[in-house]
Amino acid sequence: MEKIGMRGRGSRRMGLFAAVALTVALGLGGCSLFTPSRADVAHEQVEAQIPADSLVQEGVLTVAFNFSDAPQGMTAADGSVTGYDADLARLLAQDLGLEVSFVDAAGPSDALSSGSADIYIGASSSDASSSVTVIGDLLEDAPALFCGPSVGSTISSAGLSTLTVGVQSSSAAQDALTKTGLLGEQRTYGNVNECFEALASGEVDCVACDATAGAYLSRAYEGVTFAGILDTASVYGVAVSSSNSSVADALSETLDEISSNGTLDAVHAAWYGALPVTLSEDVLPGVTISVPDEGISGDEAAQTGTMIDSDVDINDLNG
Repeated sequence: MEKIGMRGRGSRRMGLFAAVALTVALGLGGCSLFTPSRADVAHEQVEAQIPADSLVQEGVLTVAFNFSDAPQGMTAADGSVTGYDADLARLLAQDLGLEVSFVDAAGPSDALSSGSADIYIGASSSDASSSVTVIGDLLEDAPALFCGPSVGSTISSAGLSTLTVGVQSSSAAQDALTKTGLLGEQRTYGNVNECFEALASGEVDCVACDATAGAYLSRAYEGVTFAGILDTASVYGVAVSSSNSSVADALSETLDEISSNGTLDAVHAAWYGALPVTLSEDVLPGVTISVPDEGISGDEAAQTGTMIDSDVDINDLNG
């Protein structure tokens, strides 16, 4: 079975993540997060909202995102691309009256500057530059705590010291967990799958991991609840080339529409269940999160520990 793990952005240490394990786990849990094929759904035809000369390919919205940033981006066993970012890409293309194609890219700069993509989903404010504009608030993520049915979602700060927490070794979640100094015993595992298996067997009381990964996986485990975040929430949007005003304007209008009419929330719920869309107000009791200085850069924040960004990777089969 493939394993689930985490990594921090930038130079942070990498762990393991696996799409097949997620699919199998969700299947065992009796739920599926995969949408019907486009052939199964009849959509109203929308006139193209972006001129052909502003697109990489006429009639197509070419969307870049990280195929290894599960559960935001994943490659299924049959080679198809799925995940939260993939569904957002399809939604945006549909609303803009375009077909969609996907490009695998670790970040927005290369994908946009090379002309291989029209937009990049999953960009943070630190990706913005004179040539890249980041639009919208499509997803928030943070190191978080998920607890089993014996603990529940309501925890007092005094009760945290009695808990045994499973966490992936050398992960951003472990860094955040240790930094709180509030929780009891840590038990480390090779990946997040093993953490949740330990939770299901009663070996640990809670699991510390990325909020999106935990919310996605916890759907397969009865009684597991989101208890709160352990560190600063990272916000991700869509990056576009600053020189391509046609794409930027049309995209901004579409993002406003799907945010206001509930469509974006529905896609979020399909992948992450009851996880709050906005995480900043769901801090674990007793945890103090420092707010980054507005003038500090993303790299400086990472170096000083002011902010921890974390995400999840899919890697090869491990055992």
